[in-house]
Amino acid sequence: MSGTTTSSGTPISSLPQASAVSATDTLVGIVTSSGTTQAEQVPVSVLAQGISETIGLSDAVTAAQTAATTATAQAAQATENATNGVNAARGTANGVAALDASGNLALTDGTTLQSAISVSPATQTQTATLKPLLTLDESAKVRTKSGDISLSEMSTAMQDGDYLTVLGGSVVSRPTVVGAIPSDFTMNGNVYIAPAAYTNGTSTMPAGLSADSDTGIVLTDGSIFFPNTLNNIGVLCAISE
Repeated sequence: MSGTTTSSGTPISSLPQASAVSATDTLVGIVTSSGTTQAEQVPVSVLAQGISETIGLSDAVTAAQTAATTATAQAAQATENATNGVNAARGTANGVAALDASGNLALTDGTTLQSAISVSPATQTQTATLKPLLTLDESAKVRTKSGDISLSEMSTAMQDGDYLTVLGGSVVSRPTVVGAIPSDFTMNGNVYIAPAAYTNGTSTMPAGLSADSDTGIVLTDGSIFFPNTLNNIGVLCAISE
């Protein structure tokens, strides 16, 4: 159409080219509609709509939006189903373990979940420990080298060569090395005091014990057990059975 002219006789090929168009701009074109072909002004928006309908762009956009909405709804439903499934299985037989708000293991009593076990974190000097939060029934059993024993049998089972009762009936492990307090030690309250003979070197302190040179207070390094005594931060003190 390089030879076509406008109504003023100006060839179309000599007209300036538009660098951009907007939806409100109008193009001039040859349009065939209902069997009639003629020159018409065609708004850019009309041309764009015609192209969109021809290639199915509007339908594709609508389908994509519908698919996105459906996918979002399905994802939300899947999340809800998973949450409901986990909640239904919490603390049930063949289900999943339940934790309370503090992270403690919770067990069901048949009706509700009860906080049952916690873990005390490890420190630089101690390993992590397991701590029951519920009172143990006397029928609860503890596994030992000799087999499982119930708590009600614990006191009897531990009264053998490896254990002894001190501190008003508490059962503790029997120390491998046991010492004896010299008869000439005196008491200041419940603190043992060594006579001057032990501080000036005339008499020898028992293994595991030493005496403060100024006060005569008896000190222990904890390596030897002395019955009816306790190690009070390095000071040997007497206790009553």
